[in-house]
Formats: sequence, structure tokens, C-alpha cells
Amino acid sequence: MVKDYVAMLKEAGYKITPQRLAVIEYLKKGPGHFTANDVYKEIKKSIPTITLATVYNILKAFADVRCINSFDVDGTTWFENEVELHANLMCKVCGNIVDVKIDKGKLLDLLRENSDADFENITLFVRGVCPECKAKEKQESVSTKPIVH
Repeated sequence: MVKDYVAMLKEAGYKITPQRLAVIEYLKKGPGHFTANDVYKEIKKSIPTITLATVYNILKAFADVRCINSFDVDGTTWFENEVELHANLMCKVCGNIVDVKIDKGKLLDLLRENSDADFENITLFVRGVCPECKAKEKQESVSTKPIVH
């Protein structure tokens, strides 16, 4: 589902500028996980006067409105199109970040069992091996095993 970013921003009181529209076009391409620098490099091609600070501020505004999510890992702020509750898995082999579906109800039940807090926003980040790298490792271990007769 492509979100109506313009409507969400207008509803939150933001003006629709050419820079914000350029970021929206970037987001509509569905980049998955990205940094402000990724967006900046792409938008600078069409708007040479844009600054990294402007891109970061636009992305921060989008995250505040919940058009996108943001999370920090090792000093880098990452953004993503997926705003529904899920886990982000950073692969220790390839470095990619992949989404992992989780059951929101089960997670909230677990949190409530261990705390009387009210939860507004949950960011779940884990490190491990992504399915692609895990499959490659499995394939490599099978292909390197000697054939026994």
C-alpha cells in the first residue's frame, strides 16, 4: 500500500515543498531501509541545492507524523517505509536489514506481563543472520562435505 504522504503531512500542518515532494517520490519507490544520506544522494541529482540537513529534517518530520519509521543502530539513523509493528534484523554476514513479522498481540501480552507501562511505540531490533545468508551458509556446508560411498 502506498501511503498518501501529502495528505498525512498536510493533516499534521506541514507545507508541501518541492524538497518534501522529492522525498515522497523517493519513498514511493519502496527503498525498504535507508539513511538520510541515501535519500540525499538520490535527490541531489534533481535538486542540486538541497542539503543533507534538509533531507534529515524532512525524514524526521515524516517519522514524527508516522509516515515512516526511524531507528538508530551503532550511531546511524535508519528509516523505513514499514510502519506496522515488526522486528528489524541486521545481518551480521551481509549487513542488510530485513523485516521480520511478529505477532503484535503476543508481544504486547508479553510486555504487559512484565510491566504496568502504557506502550505507544515499539522498535524491535535484533542482530543475526538473514534468511539469504543462512541459506548460502547451508548450501556451502553441503557442497563442501565430502561424498562418502
